[in-house]
Amino acid sequence: AFFTGTAAEVTPIRELDRVEIGIGSRGPITEKIQNAFFDIVNGRNPKYAHWLTKV
Repeated sequence: AFFTGTAAEVTPIRELDRVEIGIGSRGPITEKIQNAFFDIVNGRNPKYAHWLTKV
């Protein structure tokens, strides 16, 4: 599970109300989504380079 948003970006949820979610660390799907997100927003994925405007 993860939060996503402007400030949160892609942030894993490790526990909720002191209950561990999954294995208590970032899971493989969250890791893939997080890596893809950071590759896109940092210009490392040429497929989405047109989404960015450098300032």
